[in-house]
Amino acid sequence: MKQWMKGGFLFYVASVLLVLAYIFLWFLGNPAGIEELRYAGWIIFAVGIVLIFLPRFVFRSKGKVKKENDWTETTVLVDTGIYSVVRHPLYLGWLLMYLVIMLWSQHWLTIIVGVLGMTCIYLISKQEDQRLVEKFGDDYKRYMSSVPRMNLLVGVIRLLQHKKEGENDR
Repeated sequence: MKQWMKGGFLFYVASVLLVLAYIFLWFLGNPAGIEELRYAGWIIFAVGIVLIFLPRFVFRSKGKVKKENDWTETTVLVDTGIYSVVRHPLYLGWLLMYLVIMLWSQHWLTIIVGVLGMTCIYLISKQEDQRLVEKFGDDYKRYMSSVPRMNLLVGVIRLLQHKKEGENDR
């Protein structure tokens, strides 16, 4: 079993909830019909897709993954690129997919399923932090203190502050 699938119950629940949310979107439609929310959903969808696929490329290029191993099996702590902004971009992208479906559907059943799914993703990311502390030790603890788990806005602000501080030190 892949390392990221340990404690797989939450993965299965989150996956089922995402499929269920899409089914609700398909069958229940958009009873509220607030078009601005649907448009916001498309923007968030684009960001979420990037966050879901980008980690694969970053881990392959920066994580010293052996060619025969799964792309998630890094041998070094990756803290550059998107990983200098958020610790779990893949999970953030997955979480955003729930938000997108809620914005597209605007139905109370979809919102309930979406909130439950988002909760599962948050709990999965916490489990992953624990696993990575075991794998990388104090280096990962330091990384946790400087990069937010999934808060993209805070991550971008911190990154810009660090760059500004670096320029001021010159």
